Amino acid sequence: MGVALWLCPKANTPLHDKLVTLTSSLSTLFPGQPPKIEPHVTVTSSISINLDDPEKTKEEVYKILTASATAIKSLPKNHCNLVTLGKVDSHRSYLKKLYFHVRRDPNLISFATIIRELFVILPQEIEHETMKKYPHLYTTNENGLIVRKKKGKHSVGKEVEPQDADLNLPSIQKVAQEKASHWSQDEYDPHLSLVYSNLYPIDNALWRTIKTRIQDYLNIDHCDSDDLIDNGLDWDNGVLKLVLCEGDVNDWVVLGSVDLH
Repeated sequence: MGVALWLCPKANTPLHDKLVTLTSSLSTLFPGQPPKIEPHVTVTSSISINLDDPEKTKEEVYKILTASATAIKSLPKNHCNLVTLGKVDSHRSYLKKLYFHVRRDPNLISFATIIRELFVILPQEIEHETMKKYPHLYTTNENGLIVRKKKGKHSVGKEVEPQDADLNLPSIQKVAQEKASHWSQDEYDPHLSLVYSNLYPIDNALWRTIKTRIQDYLNIDHCDSDDLIDNGLDWDNGVLKLVLCEGDVNDWVVLGSVDLH
């Protein structure tokens, strides 16, 4: 996953507290000790950011969060809530073991598309084109991955440094825009995870217990019905968080956050 952008309800609000209580309650139904989950909807993962230089990391985190907040503010004011939670569902994957579907609000999809284009696909496309134009700047590391060579302290002679002006940026941007659009329509699956677990499958008895607990807590019927697109939990602004999602879930690190108003 690398670095991901999360859209979260604000802490210490009734909605946030309700989701935390619900996830904690549901976790007790699963074997082991599932990790605590910060309630969030992932906008996108695999965000390109420099993690080698703390100063550059700080600058890029600020840039990404500022641009993301601006992007949200620019969306049309034609909706009630950016995030509306729907039916509960399960999946065989660890990170989607138990989750709420999130309604595909047009503004949410537009926002995710913008962020995916600017901070995931566009940097990848620029790096790809740079690699083709300046192959001497790259090498293969011990894992067989092609990476940018590190500058030596005692480099002899002058190396030609890549310049954005040497690339066809309008063409690259067009490709990134098209790929982001396809991703948002074909791959993006907004959801809010309730439990992380390796348990699979969830048997009928456990599923009935899960449903009963959710329905009693939210005071709704048929929480896993395909017709349920709004379970009464939703929010509009909230908080944007950039999170380094590597290693154990308990070791994930919030790199920065910004409140939305």
